[in-house]
Formats: sequence, C-alpha cells, structure tokens
Amino acid sequence: MKRIKSLLFCPLLLLLTACDDFLDRQPLDVISDADYWKTESHVRTYSYGFYTRYFAGYGSGGSNGPFFLGQTLNDDIAHNVQNDFTPLRIPETDSGWTFTTVRKANYMLEQVEGMEELEEEARNHWLGISRFFRATEYANLVFTYGDVPWYDRVLATDEKDELFKDRDPRTQVVRKILEDLTFAIENTRENDGTLNLNKYVVAAVASRLLLREGTFLKYHDIDQELAIECLTAARKAALVIMNARRFFVSDSYNALFSSEDLSSNTEVIFYRKYQAGILSHSTLTYTNKEAQTGATRSLLESYLTKDGLPVYATDPEWKAITAEQFFSNRDPRLTATFRDRYFLRGEDCSPFDYSTSGFSLRKYMDDEQADHPDLKYFSTQNITDAPVVRLGEVLLNYAEATWELGLLTQDDLDISVNLLRGRRGMTLPALQVIGGEPAVNGTVYDDPKRDPDVPAMLWEIRRERRVELVLEGFRLNDLKRWKKMDYMYNGANPDIRYGAYIRYADYPKVSRSDIYIADGADEGYILCNRGNERAAPLPRNYINPVPSNQIQLYLENGYTLTQTKEWRE
Repeated sequence: MKRIKSLLFCPLLLLLTACDDFLDRQPLDVISDADYWKTESHVRTYSYGFYTRYFAGYGSGGSNGPFFLGQTLNDDIAHNVQNDFTPLRIPETDSGWTFTTVRKANYMLEQVEGMEELEEEARNHWLGISRFFRATEYANLVFTYGDVPWYDRVLATDEKDELFKDRDPRTQVVRKILEDLTFAIENTRENDGTLNLNKYVVAAVASRLLLREGTFLKYHDIDQELAIECLTAARKAALVIMNARRFFVSDSYNALFSSEDLSSNTEVIFYRKYQAGILSHSTLTYTNKEAQTGATRSLLESYLTKDGLPVYATDPEWKAITAEQFFSNRDPRLTATFRDRYFLRGEDCSPFDYSTSGFSLRKYMDDEQADHPDLKYFSTQNITDAPVVRLGEVLLNYAEATWELGLLTQDDLDISVNLLRGRRGMTLPALQVIGGEPAVNGTVYDDPKRDPDVPAMLWEIRRERRVELVLEGFRLNDLKRWKKMDYMYNGANPDIRYGAYIRYADYPKVSRSDIYIADGADEGYILCNRGNERAAPLPRNYINPVPSNQIQLYLENGYTLTQTKEWRE
C-alpha cells in the first residue's frame, strides 16, 4: 500500500519537533487500511494488481503471455525433440502451489465489505470483482492440482489448524467457485470504464473456466452431476454476452492479433493495451524475422476445404504435392494464420525466416508490414494490442457446452459456429446438424481421421475450436480436460512428428541434413522429430503432484498434507 517514496532526515525537522517524536510516527510512505479503503478509486487501484496474472496478453518485453510461445506443449507444434510428459517425478518445490493470490482476493473482499462509504451498487460490484478473482485463482488451482484447501477469509498467523488444513475435495471447491462466479456475473457492472473489468469480461471468463471444469469432471469421471451444473452455468454465462448484442464477429481474423489499437474492434471483449515507451512485447517479432519451430501436419490438415469438408472426406488418399495445392481452396483462416508457401532452411525465405516444418506462422503480424524499418516490429518493441477475451471464444464455449448438455440444435450452431464461418471474406458453408450428425449443404459427412471415441458432431465443434483459437494458449488445457493427451503421443498420432510434404527437386538449396524426409526418400513429409517416441500419457500426466517441501512443512508443524492420489504410488 505504499503510495509515496520520500526520504526525510531528522536534522531537517529540529525546528519543528524532536527526533524521538518523529521516529515514533507512522512512516509517511505507508497508508493504513483505515486511511486507504475509502473510495472506489482506491479499490479499483488495488484490483489492478490482479490484471496481469489473469490477462497477461502477449506478456511484456521478452516474457511471453499465453499466446504463441506461451503454450507450445501440444499437438500443434512439431518440436524437434518430443520429450516425455512432465513432471516425471514429484518435485521438491513448485511455485504454482501457493495461496498468496487467494489471500489477496479475500483481503480485498473483506476490506470492501467494511467500507461504510460505498453505496450498495458499488459495494456489490466490488464484491463481485473480488469473488471473480478468488474464483479464477481457485479454478486454476483445481485444474492443476485437483483437491486444494479452500480459504474464504484472511487467516491470522496463529490459526495453525486452518493454515495447515488438508486439501478439500475438488468437488467441494468447485461448488464454491460456482457460487463466486454466479455472484460476480449478477452484480458486476456492465460498464466500469475503459480497460476495467465488467459483467461481460466476467461472464466470458466464467464460460471458459466452467466449460473447462465441467468437461474435466465428465471425461475423468469425477462427478457427472456437478459436470452438468458447470456446463449449464458455462452455457448461461456465454449467453450473457451473446444476448447483450454488444459484440460482433470482427471483419478480419488477422486484425484481431496484429492491430495496435483494439479499442474499436467489435469482437474484443477485453484487451491488454501496449504503448511505446510504456509497455511492449515480442510476440510479433517471432512471426517476423525469427526462425520458427513449425506447426504440425496434424494441425494444418485439420483445416477444412472451402466446401466445408475435411481434406480426407472425399479422398482418403488426399495429398498436396506443392504448397499451392495445399493452401488452395481451404478454410480462409488457414492463410490468415499461416503464410501460403513453404519456408525451408537453406532456401531464400525473405522477407521472413525459415520454419522447421515449412509452415510459417503469420497470425500475429500483418505481412504488409514486412521489411518496415520501424523498431516496433522488432525485438521487444512490439506494441500490438492483445485480445485477451473475445467473442470468438465465447461462441465456441457456448457450442461445446450446448452439445455436452445434449441440447444442440441448428439454431445453436447458427448463433455460434456459423457466425465465425460468416466472418467477412469467409467462404465456408454453414455447419449443419442432421439427425445429430454434422453436415454441409444438406449432406451428412464423417471425417475419416476422426477419433472413433469422439462423436462426429462433437469432433467438428472441437475442430472449429482448434483452428479458431490456434496458438492462443488453449490447446493443452483442452486435451487435458477431454482426457485426450494421447493426441500428443507420437506413437498413436504420427502426424505430430511431421510438417509439409516436399520434393527435394523443388528446393535445390535445401540440405538433406537440415530438412529430413523419413527413410531418405526424395519426397515426402518433413520429419521434424527424429528422436524416440514420446511415452503414452498416464493418469498422473493430467494432474500435478503436491511438491514434497509442502508435505514436509506440514509434517514439521504436526499436520498432514495428502499427496495427489495419482502420484501416491
């Protein structure tokens, strides 16, 4: 709560008071709780301390947020080495196992409750924001560790029985999260000023968190009844945004991620603002002049054809021999996300650099700015705004939750997935549901590469999510909640080891030692990962253990902290 930095020396005050009297006073750079928690502006200032934790955007300087390089452990990125899932063993320490932010949210909640000057509307708004922060923190803790101790107040240091309580059941904590998010949506203001949280940001994030938890509970068979409650609440939260008719799908997909000002973008619900000399990032730089660890064949082949069909639907032997063939007549988001030629090491890749898989990401850059001399396109000087919450995700949350609840109709698709397909410049036909199956132009279809454990309609909704939200930090969490981390197991999904299909004869400058095709063939898919197969996922790969130092700390104080059940053996 320090507000002023000043240094006063006692001799300067001798004419006014004695040094002893001065040293007995509260320092001038400290404001007490009673003095600070007076007005809304004070509460708002305190709340900003949570923003970068939950809305990191593109990060700052050379540090990444969730976008692009912030989450690359998934089946979308073709790593040169595909190591086993981590952690491999129980770590001694883990910075994620902390309840500091929970305490901070509870502290804010208690202070707001005690502010006599606040009108009821203002008090409820800030109580809602406080509970939103607490719910978000706990949702992340539960998703990471499962059972966690629930704290709903600030504890004193001598309350050892509470401080050293064992973990509460995941389901119990999730019900508290539901209560917090419901209160926050119902009480938070629709508008609290530019770049401040409001009802729509809260509802959008709630739809994200509750879909994540609901599907985790379902597919990991933890609590089917609670899963339905979470999914119902996720759908309801999404409708708060959709029914408000304040946000609309943007005309340009690429502009969502490459604009220096998102304040007027109709799809953006909340964004992180960047400004030269104040806050900058480096996400654009990685798509400009930097060599890239490329995307997988698995990802790029998941984009539909312009007819709305999977690439293998009409021809199970489909193969694009050239880049032109590969990128032609596809979902327009493909070329809005990846450049429409291959960028190979050894070839002239100007004005960009090579990609290890040949597929070069352009999602976070307007390529018309290539070779521009302005420093804002280089190093850590990028100032494009980050769309941390947008309508596109909310529509997909709605579609998935609705399917999971068994409620999906054509009307539901038309107000969600098909709005995205109707983005200006998009040429994809609307997704239809006929007899519960996916269809386009009245014809039911099934993807030959569909996971047989996933119903065809759900497969298409998940496909839409994958390509619309690609490299925005969702994919690994999606695989975890669906219990589908086996998609990252290259023994079962070899396409994640490969990149583009090339013929060496078409790229005479390419060295076979740099760009490798399996079995030394003259043409084929680039083999990005030549190492051993990644081991198949185990139940413990879906949940983290409690670090051993925390269990030891409990023991030293006479208490027991239970280890995550998947890690007890």
